[in-house]
Amino acid sequence: MSNRSLATKIGVAVLFCTSLAAPAGAVQSSPDIGSGSDSGAYIAQIGEANVATIKQDSSGLRARIVQDGNDNRADIRQSGAGLHQAVIGQSGDANIASAVQHGNGVNLMALIQGGRGNQATIHQRNDGSILNSAVIAQQGLNNSLSLVQDGQDNQADLVQSGDGNAMTATQSGDANRLAWTQDGSGLTDLQIEQQGGAAIQIVQTNGPS
Repeated sequence: MSNRSLATKIGVAVLFCTSLAAPAGAVQSSPDIGSGSDSGAYIAQIGEANVATIKQDSSGLRARIVQDGNDNRADIRQSGAGLHQAVIGQSGDANIASAVQHGNGVNLMALIQGGRGNQATIHQRNDGSILNSAVIAQQGLNNSLSLVQDGQDNQADLVQSGDGNAMTATQSGDANRLAWTQDGSGLTDLQIEQQGGAAIQIVQTNGPS
């Protein structure tokens, strides 16, 4: 898969999440979520048996969860004084997403899950350093993804498409990069760990037959 194809997928994921998060006709979250007028927090759900929670303990934050389907679960927790932002957006059934953002820097994140039975866990942390970022897109069935970012300017991009794929990535230190695309089924979890200044791009396309 080319870099252009990867960028296209990521761009589509971000645009999709952003469009889902548009406030038109949205069901607003309860006013006690968040501790200040700048916190944001927005939940809209379509379908049955969807569960979404947002917890914020500082002002100036953002968070958006939109779910379209059945039996989806999403959780966003934000703490610290930084500009965090989150946006989850799930379309499909029985998907689970959990995001924790903490620190005094930026963080940011956009997640899209389509299909069914996908699970994603994201933990972003920084202490006064700038950025973390992350764009995650899973589509297909029963994919799992875990991302931990701790440090300055980590970034990520992780895209899975297909069924039964797994990703685990940990980034710590400064100036990490990662773009790990899987486009197939049953692909092995590479369990990548980056510590300081390491750039990497891995593409897996065909899973076992």
